[in-house]
Amino acid sequence: MNTLRNIPKIFLGFLLASFLMWFLINLSKEYKTEVIFDLEYKNLPQEKVFREPPVNQLKMLIKGNGFKLFTTNLFSKKVTLSLDKYKRRNLKYYLLAEEQKSELQSQLKSGLELLNVLDDTIHLSLGTFRKKKVPVTFTNNIKFKPGYGLSDVNITPDSIFISGPDDEINTIINIQTKNIELNDVSEDVTVKIPVTLPENSKNIKLSNSEVEAQVIVDKYTEGTFELPINIINLPSDVDLKIYPKKVMVTYKVGLKNYSKITEDSFEVICDYKTSADKGLTYLVPSFRKKSNLVSSVRITPQKIDYLIQK
Repeated sequence: MNTLRNIPKIFLGFLLASFLMWFLINLSKEYKTEVIFDLEYKNLPQEKVFREPPVNQLKMLIKGNGFKLFTTNLFSKKVTLSLDKYKRRNLKYYLLAEEQKSELQSQLKSGLELLNVLDDTIHLSLGTFRKKKVPVTFTNNIKFKPGYGLSDVNITPDSIFISGPDDEINTIINIQTKNIELNDVSEDVTVKIPVTLPENSKNIKLSNSEVEAQVIVDKYTEGTFELPINIINLPSDVDLKIYPKKVMVTYKVGLKNYSKITEDSFEVICDYKTSADKGLTYLVPSFRKKSNLVSSVRITPQKIDYLIQK
């Protein structure tokens, strides 16, 4: 400590001045160095869309004096490449940064010279842009009060436009609403519901982020019909007698639609071949036709006995 205190201040001043002179002399010299720039893009053709984000940095060999290189590395640095000069080979897209060397040079600070683009080939994940209209599907978890049920749902708009890469667009046939939960519902209700994209559709854009759903509620009543059974897939040489010959169909329907349900709203069948293939000694009734206005539909009995007459 005493030794440092005994060093003349004038000597320390000369030492500091010498260092500064040395530093400034070296900064005035020219150097070549690799510099990494933040990379942005422009002029993406209208018919194209990114499937994956492109690289966002570009390494270049730069020549300039120490002052220019020091300030370039000290502050944020950014260059832009034009995508209208992309190339395609074997269904793959790429950009040659070297071909835009003059444009890159113009974006550098005065006094800096671009010697070489070290990351010359930039691979691009591009898709062909497409737009189409698809219907909106209502999904819900509505719990009604006893005796009430869903009569209808009006969606506004009932269809929306989706846009994005054509291979992703082609797989989408509808857009679903997010699941809405309502409890103890006994009257009509109107709600706004966000729509949701299918999985693996991150590049798809929607014309609407939400829709309006008018949930129409109706008081439900129960109805029944006694209907004949139609036997299908019965070999021509088989004479089949069934018992019973008719079944009871019980259903629930809203009062508003009660008069619309008739015997012709249903058709009950038994598939002989299915029972024979499974080794069953009875037939199983099922619906070949059923009105979409009804719910909680059941057939009684569930087994139909049969006798083959020879």
